[in-house]
Amino acid sequence: MTNYVSHYQQDRAQDWQTPRDFFVALHDEYGFTMDGAATPNNTLLPRFSSEEAPRSWVGERVFCNPPWGNIRPFIEQAATAHFACLLVPARVNSRWFHRALALGGRPRFFLSRPRFEGRPGNNSPVDCVLLLFGL
Repeated sequence: MTNYVSHYQQDRAQDWQTPRDFFVALHDEYGFTMDGAATPNNTLLPRFSSEEAPRSWVGERVFCNPPWGNIRPFIEQAATAHFACLLVPARVNSRWFHRALALGGRPRFFLSRPRFEGRPGNNSPVDCVLLLFGL
C-alpha cells in the first residue's frame, strides 16, 4: 500500500509544526484544549498527546496535525473527542478520508497551502483540508 512517505520514494519528516497564525485563527474560532499529535518541542498548546505519552481525546477540543504517514489512528481518536479539527492532506480518494466521513467528519476546504515551520521552503507539498468532528 502506498502512503505519503513511500509515495515520494524517500523518508519525509513527520513533525512539521503547524503555522502559528493558521493555528491561532482556528484556536480563536474553536477554543482547543489539547494538541492531539505533538512533541514537547512542537506543541501548540500546554496540554498535548504524543506517541511517548498518549492521552485520551474524550471530552477534549482537539487540534491535530497528525503524521501524514499514519493518519488513520488519529481519525479514530477524533470520533471520541468532544470536538476535533485535523489538518490533513486533501486525499479524498483514500480509505482514511472515507472512514473520517463515515465517523461524522466534515471537510472544511481552504485556499492556499499551509507554510509549515521547519520544512524546507516552508510550503506544504500538497493541498490540505481540515476534517472537523463533533459539530
